[in-house]
Amino acid sequence: MFFILSSFLKALHLQIIQRRTCLEMAYRAIKIRLIMNKIKILIILATLSSFNITHGLEDKIVAIVNDNVVLKSELTSKLATINLQGVSRLEVVKLKREVLDQLIEESLLVQAANRLGINISDIDIQNRIRLIAQNQNLTVLQLKEAVEAQSIDYIEYLDNLRKRIQIEELYRTQFTSRAYVSEEEVQSYLKNNNNLKGTDNYMSVIEYLIEDENNELDSAKVNILVQNIKVNGLEDTRSRYPNLKINVTDINDILFESLPDIYQNNLKILDQNSYTKLFKTGKGYTFLKVINSSMLSEEYKVSHILMRTNPMENLKSLKEKFYKIKRDAIEENNFSDQAQKYSLDKASAINGGSLGWISKQLVVPEFRKIMIDIDVGEISEPFKTQFGWHILYLEDKRIKNIANDIVKRQVISILKERKVEVAKKEWLSKLKDQAYIKIIE
Repeated sequence: MFFILSSFLKALHLQIIQRRTCLEMAYRAIKIRLIMNKIKILIILATLSSFNITHGLEDKIVAIVNDNVVLKSELTSKLATINLQGVSRLEVVKLKREVLDQLIEESLLVQAANRLGINISDIDIQNRIRLIAQNQNLTVLQLKEAVEAQSIDYIEYLDNLRKRIQIEELYRTQFTSRAYVSEEEVQSYLKNNNNLKGTDNYMSVIEYLIEDENNELDSAKVNILVQNIKVNGLEDTRSRYPNLKINVTDINDILFESLPDIYQNNLKILDQNSYTKLFKTGKGYTFLKVINSSMLSEEYKVSHILMRTNPMENLKSLKEKFYKIKRDAIEENNFSDQAQKYSLDKASAINGGSLGWISKQLVVPEFRKIMIDIDVGEISEPFKTQFGWHILYLEDKRIKNIANDIVKRQVISILKERKVEVAKKEWLSKLKDQAYIKIIE
């Protein structure tokens, strides 16, 4: 199926090229010969007009865009997708001009993409066709039949798809990937758009309250009590501290944003067992344990040492060196010093090999597996990734509520899209100003 589709794509692409070649060659030949002649435009138009009359049954040029042309068939095909029933003649003329402008812009963008070496292969087209078909629960053949059932020529459909992908890639490489949104811009947007909502974050938590409305309890003693609850359980703690009143409340399926602000702030970062830090309220000392949440993500505080083999050193000697580094780091408790001395990852080496707090989604699978499997305070065995050989040290684990991160990513996306749209319009305007565009009535 893949071979058949590939052959079909090449054949139909050749048909499109042949269909346009004679028109474009006529224009280009005249343009080159008369480029320094003051009456170039008149002769070009006269020649094209004669050409259009001669080939009127086939097609007609409706616009010249630099060295390319827009054909009447392209304009007609675009207009055919618009429901013109009940539209006045004046509105049809206006709409026709708008569609022609779109085709001219498309031609300019495709020309720009070609100049930048952005080419879309037959494999790219095949992959996109399969994706479109899959999203519509169709096979590729069924998609073709569906397109043709709408009186759309499948050859033109694929040609337009190629152009669309080419323009998408042009925008991505030249604008989207280069757009930058600062933290100040994000905070300013959040400040002025308080109603911005992320994904609903429902959670179930257990609330532990050690009553102390009169502020009589010593915080150090309370921390010992809290640790006992976490390690030995509530009943054991109540029996050890019978004079303290400990209230426990189950809060089930509550929207994160509906909790008190002090609760929200403390629920942003949890320890590896899903507990918050201890915090003070008007009723006493409180801490929370999250039982269930759609917005929790594990984070790991990790340091690593990266090394690679070289022609003068085999894998066995590299591993021996790693084991010596590991022994020294354990015995002298100086993983940071070892990383500064030996690690080839210079960006982290200057910080003692520290990668900071990272989520498992940010690292390659081999690194992720080791990071998840080892215990806090442990140094791993040597392991290999695409970057080389590593040992890592897991300093700590925590659980982070990513609801705010999701909102922040939404804001960045909104602001980036705005910047991209402005840049695209300005750039397209310059393309038009610098281009030779002639509309042929």
